[in-house]
Amino acid sequence: MLTLADRLRAQLRQTLDCLGIDTADSQEIRVNWMKNQTGVIYGSAIALKLACRLHQSPLDLATSIGLKFPTLHLGKLAEVTIQVLPSGLLQFEFTDVGIAAWLEQIIRYPWTPTPIGERKILPDQFLIQYSHARCCSLLRLGDRDQLITLEASNLFSTLPLKISPHSPPIPWLNPQGKLQFTQNYEYQLLTQSVNLVDLLFCSAIPQNWQKIAEQFSQHFQQFYRYCQIWGEVKQNQPELAQARLGLIFITQFLLKILLEEKLGIMAPLDL
Repeated sequence: MLTLADRLRAQLRQTLDCLGIDTADSQEIRVNWMKNQTGVIYGSAIALKLACRLHQSPLDLATSIGLKFPTLHLGKLAEVTIQVLPSGLLQFEFTDVGIAAWLEQIIRYPWTPTPIGERKILPDQFLIQYSHARCCSLLRLGDRDQLITLEASNLFSTLPLKISPHSPPIPWLNPQGKLQFTQNYEYQLLTQSVNLVDLLFCSAIPQNWQKIAEQFSQHFQQFYRYCQIWGEVKQNQPELAQARLGLIFITQFLLKILLEEKLGIMAPLDL
């Protein structure tokens, strides 16, 4: 899976090549997710790292990189913006358009975890497993109410849930081109999902997956508690209900990986 961090690294490598800077050591090009409540932001200290070797000031080098950086676009709209900080740090912020494109990519092309043999419910993992089962239940309700369309083979089986390839795109954006989300809890779950994808698919550093899974599960429970889907939301703001179900699908997908791949236990479809 191509993560947002992967995309930025590839663009940075392309930029450095254009500037004639040797990037044979790919480990030099690092981007780090920056915790933020309402945005998806990454930082890179590549200019600070290379400045001494190239006999330039970090700010001058960062400015050169920023001017050459090929901004990602979806049609005519930028997917990411770049800012050069006085320290020489490069800061990248994905726009709502860029975030929506990434969310839809995960919806359409989810990674399939390796099946596990023994299936069991463990008391100390119950809340994480409950969150996964709750996600599955909400997605089935969304399919029943025609807010989303799951593959028919998912509805009455133990197969992993998947969005039907014939289902229209999730309406992540409103007519003004902004994300549908209106609550901080939605953005917290979204930004944590971005960071978790990076950890799962990019990071070579050992992680405390138990703690990460517990925290991610807690973010989902807060989202579930405060962000309604049915009732007035479904009736008056169906696009918001669909976007929230899309975020639940991604949450379920990530919880399944955490449970089965990282913790080695069952990701139940119901409890």
